[in-house]
Amino acid sequence: MSQSSASSVIEFLSIVERLKRTKRTGWINNGISGPESIADHMYRMGIMAMLIDDASIDRSKCVKMSIVHDLAEALIGDITPYDG
Repeated sequence: MSQSSASSVIEFLSIVERLKRTKRTGWINNGISGPESIADHMYRMGIMAMLIDDASIDRSKCVKMSIVHDLAEALIGDITPYDG
């Protein structure tokens, strides 16, 4: 891996780390104490996808989708349908 590639990976991981600190807006808006972070949500979704026991569903694809589906929120925040 080149130094440039390594720097890009580190930059990406630093951005992704924000997901650990960003709380889910829906939880905050509904006054739920101890709101989960976006990273918490992604982790739980990944575990749920791993537990799928249906031969017609591509479990590996579901796990990957659950891990990446909220990555953009590291940059734009957790926007809900109620945010307009």
